[in-house]
Amino acid sequence: MRTVIVRLVEPEQSGGQLRGLLEEVGGEPVPFSGAEALLDLLRSAAGLGTNST
Repeated sequence: MRTVIVRLVEPEQSGGQLRGLLEEVGGEPVPFSGAEALLDLLRSAAGLGTNST
């Protein structure tokens, strides 16, 4: 696991679904749509993978 700094770029909520861009400091923004997709990106950035077992 590692520490990363991320920011949400242009977040919006439409129809109850969160979407926008997630940017790791020093990296390119990655689009996401939905809370689960956001969590998957955060886990990946932290080096945790996408499985929470």
